[in-house]
Amino acid sequence: MKRSVFWIKRGLLMILLLTLAACVSSSSQSNDPLEGTNWQLIFYRKTTVIDDTHITTNFENGEITGSAGCNSYFGAYQVDGQDLTIGQLGMTEMYCMEPEGLMEQESTYLEYLADAQSYEITDGRLIIFLSGQETLTFEPAE
Repeated sequence: MKRSVFWIKRGLLMILLLTLAACVSSSSQSNDPLEGTNWQLIFYRKTTVIDDTHITTNFENGEITGSAGCNSYFGAYQVDGQDLTIGQLGMTEMYCMEPEGLMEQESTYLEYLADAQSYEITDGRLIIFLSGQETLTFEPAE
């Protein structure tokens, strides 16, 4: 009888330890609120994105990827609290002639994104700040 009680207690202890390990593991996996999110740009410095252009950004496994309107881009990012650091961005090198102003918009977007300093998610929107000013405003991508 004492032997079976010993094994039952040992089994319960193992279950408890495994449960605790699972809780610690899941809570420490990521404290990055951007992880696994996809966004579409709606404003840059309060300027509306050119009609029929789609600028997107995706955050996954410490990598940022997306479309700048004509070209695709990629790079690394880090989050520390509200601070956001975007590493050097790489991109494809196409030239799109239409709509008018697309390449200028793309260049401005990539410049602002590369210089990002902080972010917040408010009312379902991602806002990226540069020098304390709202610079890029995204809504969830469909």
